[in-house]
Amino acid sequence: MSVIAPYAKAIIAALVAFLTAISTGLVADGLSWSEIVTSLIALLVAAGAVFTVPNRPKNSVETQ
Repeated sequence: MSVIAPYAKAIIAALVAFLTAISTGLVADGLSWSEIVTSLIALLVAAGAVFTVPNRPKNSVETQ
């Protein structure tokens, strides 16, 4: 579990973004290619955006 711990936040965010985007197509008549591509883009953007933001250290003090 400690191997994937640094990546867990990005993985969960990517899955949530992907499932949210893909669910719009599943509710309608079916999935089109544009909905599949949009879902994959949402997955990649969410994973990249969340992965690049570092976690705050446990013992850090917020400065204001």
